[in-house]
Amino acid sequence: MQRTLFIVKPDAVERNLIGRILAHVEAAGFRVAGARMETLAPALAEEFYGEHREKPFFRDLVGYMTSGRVLLVCLEREDAVARLREVVGATDPAQAAPGTVRKEFGVSKQMNSVHASDSPASAERELKLFFGK
Repeated sequence: MQRTLFIVKPDAVERNLIGRILAHVEAAGFRVAGARMETLAPALAEEFYGEHREKPFFRDLVGYMTSGRVLLVCLEREDAVARLREVVGATDPAQAAPGTVRKEFGVSKQMNSVHASDSPASAERELKLFFGK
């Protein structure tokens, strides 16, 4: 059993999509091992997105992720990281495959409704950051 981090981002929370998004993920065989609502503090968002610190979109990304509540979720299943990446789809909803979370619910590349860890190492770091696991 593998665990990964999943975040329902501020745009999706604001549009009341939490239930629909979680139903989509659960239908793909994921089990919610932990979850909580939170408004991210800027310092926490900066740490979370630290790998992008020198990129031009960093400030906008931190501003967006701290603009409202998010749902932080620890998901588990076999091959959770790779499988969740398939379920959520490409970062840009316009390029995401039909039936993926981002294609169904995303608005733009930044407001793409969800985050999913991109590797087992990232999942471990992110889960520790948000859940202490």
